[in-house]
Amino acid sequence: MLDVMIDIETLGTAPGSVIASIGAVEFDASNGEFGRQLYVIVDIESAQRAGLTMDAATVKWWLQQSDAARANTFATGQHINMALIDLQCFIENAEPTRIWAHSPSFDLVQLDAAYRKTDLRIPWTFRQHRDTRTLFDLTGVKIQPNGTHHDALDDAKAQALAVVEAYRLLPPPVSREGGQ
Repeated sequence: MLDVMIDIETLGTAPGSVIASIGAVEFDASNGEFGRQLYVIVDIESAQRAGLTMDAATVKWWLQQSDAARANTFATGQHINMALIDLQCFIENAEPTRIWAHSPSFDLVQLDAAYRKTDLRIPWTFRQHRDTRTLFDLTGVKIQPNGTHHDALDDAKAQALAVVEAYRLLPPPVSREGGQ
């Protein structure tokens, strides 16, 4: 697949915050085909032990979210290292050209910080980052709810569906061959 959408749920907004869950889905923005999915709940205490932090305002915000979103976010999870390795393997097997997030300046920055704190290799380069917010602003596409709002996998799927819709609205790419 050419594309992977990633969404995370965190317990803070500053880079280096505790990651509570990770959702990812393979897809091809140009033809709407979907592939494998990944959903990982992270053990919050292991994330804290790795040096990731929480902020009270975000925890307070979580207390105001739906029961389903809180249940998914605060369920028993796996060690932060294993969660990041699972995402790393998912990305490596997908071999995507583009890594999407809503927006990369949050989700991918948080993940980059977690990979660094745990001394694990980041499975993408900055050249792969793609920003849904810019694409949606240019095309007028709105994300349609899909499942539980603030569930990382449900949000990743909804965002990927919106990217596919935005691609349908864009003109075909201009060929660079034979140009001046």
